[in-house]
Amino acid sequence: MEGKIEEDAQAIGSLKAQLRYVYMRLDGAAKTNVTTYYEIQVKEESPNPFKLLDRLELLYGERNRKEKAIQNLYSIRQKDDETFISFYPRFEKEMANADAESWPEHTKISYLRNALSGRIKDRLVGTSGAETSTYARFAQKCADLSNDMELFGQWTKTTRRYGSRTAENAPTYEPPAKSNNATLTAVSPEDMMEWEPTQPTTTQVNAVGLRGKTNMNGYPSRRPEDRELIGKRAKWVNQEEIDARRQERRCLRCGRNNCRIATCPLAAALRPTHVSVKTAKSTVVTKAAVEEEDPEDSEAEQ
Repeated sequence: MEGKIEEDAQAIGSLKAQLRYVYMRLDGAAKTNVTTYYEIQVKEESPNPFKLLDRLELLYGERNRKEKAIQNLYSIRQKDDETFISFYPRFEKEMANADAESWPEHTKISYLRNALSGRIKDRLVGTSGAETSTYARFAQKCADLSNDMELFGQWTKTTRRYGSRTAENAPTYEPPAKSNNATLTAVSPEDMMEWEPTQPTTTQVNAVGLRGKTNMNGYPSRRPEDRELIGKRAKWVNQEEIDARRQERRCLRCGRNNCRIATCPLAAALRPTHVSVKTAKSTVVTKAAVEEEDPEDSEAEQ
C-alpha cells in the first residue's frame, strides 16, 4: 500500500484523496479500529496518508520481526527429504525479515551452510572456492546439486545413513496370532533344541535378518499353511530323524518340505526327560511335528 501511494500519488490525487484511498481499502476490524483516527486526519487541511499507514503498522505490524528472524536463522533446518528448491524460499524469508542484505558474504554463507541437510553438505565437499565465493553463488551451487539429485531420484531413495525410509519401502510385519491351544512358557536357551547346521565360512541371512538361532519362539509367518502352527512348539525328535530331515532338505524343526528353520512358525522344541522317538523317512512331508499337550497340564490350567 505504501508503495502504491508513493508511485501513483499524482494519479490518485490530493493528500485527502490519498488518505481516503488507503482507508477505503481496509475492511473488518482494521477499518473499524482506525475510523476515528481517519476522521480526525481527513478534517485537517493537509492530511498525511502515511500517518494512517504508520498507525496500521503500530496496530497490526509484527513486533520484533527482525529479532525473531535472526533467532530463526539459528534454528532453521532443511529436512533430509526436502529439496533445496523447496527449502530456500523459507530461508530467504527469514533473511529478508532479519535485514540480512547488508551482512558480510561469509556470514550469510555460514547461516545457509548451517541450515543445509546432510545430503547437500556431502555433495558440497570438493567444490571449488570460485563456485561458492559469494552468497549468491553458494545458493546457486546448492540449487544445481539439488536439481541433479532430483533428476536421478535421490530425494526419494531410502538412505540408511540419514535414517529415512519412504512409506512404500518400509517393511511391515504383523504380530503372531494368539492361540488358545497352547501357551509358550519362558525357557532357558540350554533347554531348547537347536538344529541349525554349521555353516562352512559364511552364514546366509534371509530378507528380514532372521537365522535359526534367533528364531527360538517361532517366526510370525503369514502363509496360510502356517496359521494353525502359530503359537505352538515343535516336538522333540531323535538325532536319526534330524539327519533324515537334513538329508531330505526338510525343515529341521517341523519336518515339512515347504519350510525352513529360519522362518518356521513353531517354537524350538524342549528337551524331554526320556527320549524314545523314532520316525520313518518319507519323500514329501507336509504335516508339522507339533508337541502334544500334557493332559495333566491342561487340567491344571482349567
